[in-house]
Amino acid sequence: MWRVYAKWLLWLWASLGLYAQDERYAAAFLEIPLGARALGMGTAFTAIADDAWGFYWNPAGVGLLPSTVLLSGMYSSQYGSLGSPLAHFFHVGLTLPVSGLQVALNWERFTVPDLRRYPDLTRVLSPQEREELVRRAGQGEFIPNANDAFWLTLARLFVVPIDFGWMRFAVPVEFPVGVNFKLVRESIAEHSASGIGVDAGTIVRINLKDITFDEHWPRLTLGMCVRDVAGTRILWTTQRPHRIPTSAQWGVSLTQPLEMWRLEATVAYDYDGRYTAPHRYGAELLYRRSFALRFGLRHGVLTLGAGVDAGFLTADYGFLADSDEHLGNVHRFALTLRLERIMERLR
Repeated sequence: MWRVYAKWLLWLWASLGLYAQDERYAAAFLEIPLGARALGMGTAFTAIADDAWGFYWNPAGVGLLPSTVLLSGMYSSQYGSLGSPLAHFFHVGLTLPVSGLQVALNWERFTVPDLRRYPDLTRVLSPQEREELVRRAGQGEFIPNANDAFWLTLARLFVVPIDFGWMRFAVPVEFPVGVNFKLVRESIAEHSASGIGVDAGTIVRINLKDITFDEHWPRLTLGMCVRDVAGTRILWTTQRPHRIPTSAQWGVSLTQPLEMWRLEATVAYDYDGRYTAPHRYGAELLYRRSFALRFGLRHGVLTLGAGVDAGFLTADYGFLADSDEHLGNVHRFALTLRLERIMERLR
């Protein structure tokens, strides 16, 4: 029964995109968070954003990535069980250094493969015709549905020495900035839409131990991202445009090394001003910089995650518990390959 209800909601969600203007349903698939690590941390990732999916949370985070070629991929089951979800969510991406910049190319796709076209009974007056249309609905055609976003991210890391002259020393502050250019395409049945949007973000990262001269102080990171600068206008073939409104999100994180146990602990908080339930919380415990456990709260819903870093490959898993918003548990898997390290191993 819940699968029928979920399919109906998905159909309604996709159909509203044809008519809504300046509403939360405009390109609603972009609200599905990217990344398994971010999901495991409750999507409190605006101030962290330092993995292959950080561009989604804050394009400045791409500037914190190592100057090497990264190839990434992600799959997520949506709205249903892992073995039989109602929708599929994919991502592939490439990040590489170019002339002092970090450049990322990413593609995400959200698709519902078995949306069925049901007849419009509102204009059928004959009971016999209604009965016949309902009888044949179960054998009706499936509606093609796909939602894509293509991202180009440009980011650069600046290290700015802040002079504390009264203490006669300067503290290096990491200050990456970044911008996303995104092309959004949606299609349902015979209708399609497209639009171009821009995101911009920045991060400030400082080691407090450099100020206090005490190794027990954590690293403080502040991040802010403005999404859909000046609004993103999406035009449907129905000639009914709608618009993704501008929104801002910010976050803060603290990272504390625990050398005696070879651990590194991170706690994070995000505030998202786009819609309701804006508060997100997350934590990560990293052992020997190789094994990670994560947990968080996204809009009051529990998230969990884990990860392993083998040097040339990083694998992450994220879990989002069942809720009214997601209609089933979400399982997410993500891989990142460091191509230069793989080539070194093959030599």
